Amino acid sequence: MLHFPGLPGALLASVALALASLAARLVMWLPSMQLRAWLPWMQALTIGLLLGDASLHMLPEALRYGSLSAQQVGMCLALGMLFLLLMECVIRRVSDDAGAAAFARMDVLADFLHHLVDGVVIGATFAVDTHLGVIVTLAVLGHELPREASNAGVLVAGGYAPRRAFALSVATTAAIPLGAVGIIALGQTPAFLATNLVLAAGAAIYLACGDLLPGLWQTLGQRGRFIPILGAATGLAFMWLAALGEQRH
Repeated sequence: MLHFPGLPGALLASVALALASLAARLVMWLPSMQLRAWLPWMQALTIGLLLGDASLHMLPEALRYGSLSAQQVGMCLALGMLFLLLMECVIRRVSDDAGAAAFARMDVLADFLHHLVDGVVIGATFAVDTHLGVIVTLAVLGHELPREASNAGVLVAGGYAPRRAFALSVATTAAIPLGAVGIIALGQTPAFLATNLVLAAGAAIYLACGDLLPGLWQTLGQRGRFIPILGAATGLAFMWLAALGEQRH
């Protein structure tokens, strides 16, 4: 009889994280005038949160496993960026969702991959120790909620109607339990977990600098020229504080 240690706890934690992420995306139903005023700030905040997540959470976590050399980390980081660039080439060529900007469609793909990695990390920690799994889930939740709320603004700014954006959010959060169950069923090694974290970090950096920032510049007027740096710095500062909190645990 097959036995998968940590599976019930990992599944429960990943579903709870998925539901919390969906709840954060309810921000997309704010009154239209208020939402339009907030959209540039939400896009800029997302850029900072993604950069902070990649540089202060994913990469340090991957290096902590000690299974990848510096050259391997650099290669995986570049491959993560190239993968998202390849997906953007495909999306821009064959997408049938003409009403949404390319950066919004890329955000959906990157969010799915990000949630998949979150599920992998949660599943791996629950397989080792339930208490550690709970701590890691709370840590992930702490930086996921503001990122999800900001991502909701990215989808609306990219042309998705709130109902459509929320439906896509349901699809992306399904990757969390999928990743958790998959890693427990397949087994996990430090090299596998570290590689996935670095690949996801590369994808996050590409999304922030290659898609979201160019899309944000197109929507700003003269008065909003400092929104990108202010919003991104705020998101990065939040991730820095969250990383300090994780180190204390």
